[in-house]
Amino acid sequence: MKQRLLLICLVALASCVLEPTFVEEPLAVPAPAESSKPEVDPSPPNEGVVAHVTFVSDGDSLVVDIDGTEEQVRLIGINTPERDECYGSEARDALIALVNDADVLLVPDIEEFDQYGRMLSYVYFNDLLINAEMARRGTALTRSYPPNTTLQPHLTAAREYAEAGRLGLWGACTSDGDPNVVILSIQADAPGRDNENLNGEFIIIKNQTDSDIDLSSWTIRDESSVHRYVFDINSVIATGDFIVVHTGCGANAYDKHYWCNSSPVWDNSGDTAFLVDAAGNIHDRFGY
Repeated sequence: MKQRLLLICLVALASCVLEPTFVEEPLAVPAPAESSKPEVDPSPPNEGVVAHVTFVSDGDSLVVDIDGTEEQVRLIGINTPERDECYGSEARDALIALVNDADVLLVPDIEEFDQYGRMLSYVYFNDLLINAEMARRGTALTRSYPPNTTLQPHLTAAREYAEAGRLGLWGACTSDGDPNVVILSIQADAPGRDNENLNGEFIIIKNQTDSDIDLSSWTIRDESSVHRYVFDINSVIATGDFIVVHTGCGANAYDKHYWCNSSPVWDNSGDTAFLVDAAGNIHDRFGY
């Protein structure tokens, strides 16, 4: 009888919806490790497609000509800011300077095309891996898109080098000093099936100053180029208070906001959240 009661209790506990748990002090975000510059890129393989770059769409996508056929190309493993975001135009200019009107080698990973029909490629100009060079200059974030992850460790090392040296967007788009509004924690893995419990996934923001902070037009984003949450006008967080932003839909209240995204935002296997202020500066970041 006791064993049966214990089993019932355990089942009931497992079915509970996880509620946000607050702690008094911000969770420490490890600073990027000091790393030497990744000097040598992986050698280009013998297999690949030679293409001529005819247009640079933005910092992570190209239009190329392959034997008279026009193809759109998406660089694997990196994301650059959108054109209206901090360092978006600089990222595009950097890619233009590297490959525009040049012959490049396109090397696929596991998947050859994305859902939009774009070629997924590691782009080589001579022996330079352009995907890594964009990260190394601080003009791109890095993000793993399984199963296309063969060179992701190299891209990550390039990004860590730029971040440690505050190169590119890490210097131009990052607030100086300790953040006064912080990302306290993220619940990335919602109880049950993620797609069926979007509000079980959330991010917690805390105001650790001694005054109220207006979050109007501030943004929460992840490492991808599509997930953006913009705080409404007059979204104020009082001193010492928390705001929880749930991924699913609901009625916004003072301390609870709802992204109303149609699918999970935070990658269970690891991601980085950025809190971006109204001026476009990265105010805080939280990696897991």
